[in-house]
Amino acid sequence: MTERAEAMIGRLGFNTACLPNRTLEETIKLGGSLGFTGVELLSFADYRHSQGDLAGLYFDRLTEEQKQGLAEHIAPFENVSAHAPFWDIAPFSPNPGIREESRRQLKLATQSLAQLGGSTITTHVIPKTGYELDEYRQEIVDFYRELGDVAGEAGVTVTMETGWPTVEVEAFAEIVYDVDHPAVGANVDVGHLRGAMSAEEKASAEAPAMYNDILAAHVQSLGEKVYHMHLHDIRQEDFRDHHSVGSGFLDYPRLMRQMLELGYEGLLVFELEEPDDAAALAESREVTIAAIRQAAGDVQ
Repeated sequence: MTERAEAMIGRLGFNTACLPNRTLEETIKLGGSLGFTGVELLSFADYRHSQGDLAGLYFDRLTEEQKQGLAEHIAPFENVSAHAPFWDIAPFSPNPGIREESRRQLKLATQSLAQLGGSTITTHVIPKTGYELDEYRQEIVDFYRELGDVAGEAGVTVTMETGWPTVEVEAFAEIVYDVDHPAVGANVDVGHLRGAMSAEEKASAEAPAMYNDILAAHVQSLGEKVYHMHLHDIRQEDFRDHHSVGSGFLDYPRLMRQMLELGYEGLLVFELEEPDDAAALAESREVTIAAIRQAAGDVQ
């Protein structure tokens, strides 16, 4: 089990959104200097989150010289992944122009990752505005089978991230399994199940235990279909996520023990929004490494 745990540690990576207000080259270099062997690129650009501007790219808009430069920047990393566009796209829109362009961008991002030597790309299953899930559920299944074909042909995998289009654990898992494609799995984002709890539940003393139980059920429901993970933490006082690991109430030793027991072999990528970004990322890495090693000792 120790060998499996050390292999898991070797698959820790960082999303470039963790280190905002820098160029993409600066972001990649800084992440590497913190000891990471995995990097997750944003397949979109000119967006920002609570801490500032995000470094990303549209691969089809890069010159050949820029593509070569990017390849050189990521060459030192053993694992490369990507996050597909999700702001402003609507792959299930009733508007055919918006729907078709959104799907084109998702397919292009998937193919571009393969050209960069990456392994997996994360998508959000954007809800269809004004519709109940059951009304467009088959559209999701059909499109992700199509996207899975694109990914499979390119030699990568595509994942559906926790929380979209539903935070209901079993319903989300059913969609992933109904897609039934070897190149399509789930990205367990540890903080995106907050909508599964009511305001009263979040305010209770039992909130941390309740959330950790929901997260464990989410992982268990997906089983072998967990292809990727996004790591961060949730503050109890306001239930905000994307904080540094160890600063909130997520039970990382429990989570890592569950992943080891499942034989998880995918990447584990940090997604943080912290003002002291580099320090928070470094601390999150150390706390998670300690949790993995503690979990390995607990697993028989």
